[in-house]
Amino acid sequence: MMATTLSAPVVQHGRRKGLSRAKSAGNNTEVLSGIAKPKPIDLMQVTVFPKAEWERIVSNTNTLEEEARQIYEEKKEREALHLKSKEVVKNWTNTIAGMRQKRLESKKLREEKEEKEKKLIDLEEAKFQAQKRKEAIEKARLKQYYQNDKVKTFHSALLLTEVAKERELQIELKNKILAQSKKNEKHWQRELEEGIAEDQRKALQQLTDRRNNSNELLKQIEEQKHKAELENIVNQREGEEIQRLTRDYEMEMRKLAQHKIEQKQEMKRTHLAHISDRDFVRALEKQKEEDNDEMLRHFVLAKRKMGNLRKAKEVEMNRQVEENRDKITELLSAWYKQKADNEEERTAKAMEDQEAKQKKEAQEKEEKIKADIKAITEHRLATRKKKEDKEKEEKMKALQTLYSMKESDHLFLQQQQEKMRRAEEESRNAHAVQVQQMAEKKVMAQSDRQADIQYAKQSELLLAKEEEEFQDYANQVIDVVTRAGRNPYALKKAAESGTGGGHGPVYTGRGGIRPSYLVHDTSGVQLPSYKNGTTQEIKGLYDSGDIQHGKRKLGFTW
Repeated sequence: MMATTLSAPVVQHGRRKGLSRAKSAGNNTEVLSGIAKPKPIDLMQVTVFPKAEWERIVSNTNTLEEEARQIYEEKKEREALHLKSKEVVKNWTNTIAGMRQKRLESKKLREEKEEKEKKLIDLEEAKFQAQKRKEAIEKARLKQYYQNDKVKTFHSALLLTEVAKERELQIELKNKILAQSKKNEKHWQRELEEGIAEDQRKALQQLTDRRNNSNELLKQIEEQKHKAELENIVNQREGEEIQRLTRDYEMEMRKLAQHKIEQKQEMKRTHLAHISDRDFVRALEKQKEEDNDEMLRHFVLAKRKMGNLRKAKEVEMNRQVEENRDKITELLSAWYKQKADNEEERTAKAMEDQEAKQKKEAQEKEEKIKADIKAITEHRLATRKKKEDKEKEEKMKALQTLYSMKESDHLFLQQQQEKMRRAEEESRNAHAVQVQQMAEKKVMAQSDRQADIQYAKQSELLLAKEEEEFQDYANQVIDVVTRAGRNPYALKKAAESGTGGGHGPVYTGRGGIRPSYLVHDTSGVQLPSYKNGTTQEIKGLYDSGDIQHGKRKLGFTW
């Protein structure tokens, strides 16, 4: 650092400082005593501060920002202590909130216990209902088996066999009666009539029993039909309920998709709003900086203008003093010329009085100017101090507002980042759920296909088992009928292998069913399983084997 003794005002970097009161008074005395001459500034006598000293001076002038930062830190620390005290009080049980929380927890535990008991009751009820459904299904399956077409056809064949046997017995009885009547018509007439009456009675009794059995069977058939209708109604209601639940599920899925779309749109709107707010804050800060720069420019211009006005006022005061001095000189010259004839004493006395008066006037004027300059200086210093205090207060408020805005922006940025993180996490979770759902759907489709294949295999096994059981039952009945002397032809025909009751061949690829082949007309009669010469003749009439002959027969001659 270089420093010398200065005779001119010190020029320093930074804000300009006014002159001291002593220097101002000395300069004013100089002005009053004579014409003020501008003193040139010697650049070699200017003080130059190093960078470290200049930074120290600037840091001392920036104490307002440090005070604002300290106030903000103290406020933040108080808020942290308040939150910490709230966290400590939160777990206390002897407060109103703690007692309320304890009651809520007790209520939650009680509701969970009741819910567990209800679940156990529901589980027992579900097991009981499942057992009842299993018993009902087994009973219905047994009844359905006896209502099978093949079993009913076999029973009809059994009835036909009994009827045929009864007819044979009746014919045999009739032949015996005719033979006996020829041998001993008279002797056996009474016995014959008694035998006929007995046979008629037995036949009537058998006919009555058969009618009763038929009515009982018809009644059971009606009951089975009624139960089947009730089951169909229940199944239809269950199907409608399943369809309604399916529609509700699809509607919920559409609502969920719409909600996700709305969330994405809301996120987009929030992002755009954040961008617009950020641009607005930046524009506001830029405008504020421009306003501060404009205020500084106005302050510098006003200060420069005040300096120019002060210099002009000093020049004007010096000019007035010179004019007064010239006027006094002219008056004295005129008075000397006019009173040249007076006496030297009178002249000397007048001269002394005039000089005393002039000196007194000059002294009063000088005191008045000093008092005015002092008042102006005090007013200027008070105004400057007031303005500096106001600027300091405004700068403090601006810094506090700036720190608040920065903190708000930081919090908002953290919230937006947290919101974006949650959105990304939700998106990843949704993607993972969708991938999992797709995998589950694929697994379910594969399991459905496997279930269909397994169901087809089980159906074939059940059909084979049912066929085996039916064959066992049919063989037992045929053995009993054969031992009883009945004709088992109808039973053997009804007991042929293959379900479906058709006349076609057995289809082994689908569980051994025997399909029905119908004629291609409106009658829908089933085709017979036999073939004879008439069939071949009719086929030869309508199938010539020549397509051109068929076309000519239909009228297509081209």
